[in-house]
Formats: sequence, C-alpha cells, structure tokens
Amino acid sequence: MSYVKIQRSIFQPIEDLIKIGVYKNEQEAISALVHDQAMLKVEHYSKKIKKMEQKYNAAFPDFEANIKKTVNKENFEEWDDFILWESYVKALQYWSKMA
Repeated sequence: MSYVKIQRSIFQPIEDLIKIGVYKNEQEAISALVHDQAMLKVEHYSKKIKKMEQKYNAAFPDFEANIKKTVNKENFEEWDDFILWESYVKALQYWSKMA
C-alpha cells in the first residue's frame, strides 16, 4: 500500500463532519467521499454513453464493429464519435471499479 502526504489543513472540513457525527473517523470520511465522487462519475459517463446509444441506435460493441468494417468510405464524424464513445466506456469501467 502506498501513501500520499496531504497538508493537515485539507482535513478541516472532514474533521468538522467527524465532530458532528457524519463520519466516525478520517478514513471513513475519505472512503465515503471517494465513493461518492466515483458514483457521480459513473452517472456522468452513463449519461454520455446513453446519448451515443440514442444517436446511433446501437450499443457500443455493435457501433464499433460497424465502424471498423467500413473500408472505402470514412465518416469522420462517426470516427470522432467512436473515439469519444470509447473513452466514455473506458472511463465508466474505471469509475465503476471505484464505486
């Protein structure tokens, strides 16, 4: 396990939450805050993916297969969307592990 050095002043808002009983200790508070942030990211990327699914009326794997088999005519908008969509999928996978 590795550690990150953090200035004590960063913990003041967390200490206040501990004092009023929202969290038991700093570790619980930080874990909860990271979890909450991860859940927000999951929601964010899920919405982005949903918009792409609606735009192309397809799930990402189907869209990926279709765009990769296109040989003679490239649609630059679709390729741009593919790159963007792929990044959303990877980000969702990452943040889902943290949630």
